[in-house]
Amino acid sequence: MEETLTQYYDEEMPRPEVRNTGVLYEQYMYSFYRDRGLIPAGFTPPKMGGHGIDLKLFIKNYLVNRSVKRIANIATLGGGEDIGSTQGIELKLSPEDDYGSSALSYQYSTKKWILTGNMTTESVENRKLLTAANVMQVINEKWKGEPKRFRYKSGTPTTLPNEAKQYDINNFPEIIVPMNGISSACSNYYTAKECNYINISSHGLYYFNKDPMGLSVTYGVRKFSSSVSQMGIRFRPKMGGSFGFSVAMKITGNVTPSPVNLNDPVFANELRDDAMMCRNTTFALKEYRKRHG
Repeated sequence: MEETLTQYYDEEMPRPEVRNTGVLYEQYMYSFYRDRGLIPAGFTPPKMGGHGIDLKLFIKNYLVNRSVKRIANIATLGGGEDIGSTQGIELKLSPEDDYGSSALSYQYSTKKWILTGNMTTESVENRKLLTAANVMQVINEKWKGEPKRFRYKSGTPTTLPNEAKQYDINNFPEIIVPMNGISSACSNYYTAKECNYINISSHGLYYFNKDPMGLSVTYGVRKFSSSVSQMGIRFRPKMGGSFGFSVAMKITGNVTPSPVNLNDPVFANELRDDAMMCRNTTFALKEYRKRHG
């Protein structure tokens, strides 16, 4: 039976969120790698509706000391000459997921749709990237007329008349538009979010703008933008606790599968065994190394 290393962590395990399959996947991957000692101390995945990095892993840097041979007793006591670092990883279930989204509002004075949302660093960066990719020009060309939603302070069902909501649904339908430059905008967005890597559950592991750990050299990990044949945007009415509008980056073409997937226990164990030998490894892996180094 595979040994788990969860006893070396102080953080509580997240409670299952059965309402959201994406959150369930994030929590599963957290537990999957926590059992292997690769989760850095203090990290837990974002809660439902929250923002932040989906997964952080301590990974060996395969670009450093690649030619150095390990000496058994040094590796056991001090971790050898390898080093590693913590990397942020975006997690997606499939290519059909949203890849960075923003709220949309309508400005009646200019008769234009505009990007809105909170002021977190990644949200502000996302709006800048979408604007630079001419996303708002496309939306304003496709959606004509004035929505009723923003004549009201709130979009909750108790304050927004049903006729206003139905008018907006009928006149501003969901639209998907392939666009050039979105794959670069997507990569830049997640890089700004301090994620150099993304794992799509159905297709595997990719890197965005840079591969600081050398996973492409050792495992053949592909660049995300080179693996996606086409991206675009989807803008639509969005209903949840309130009624509004949003735009998201979407994969509209094919995705070339990666040769490795973080879901794979064999690959996960290889990452663990290599990370274990790093001199700056996690506490859990230091303890594991004492018994298995």
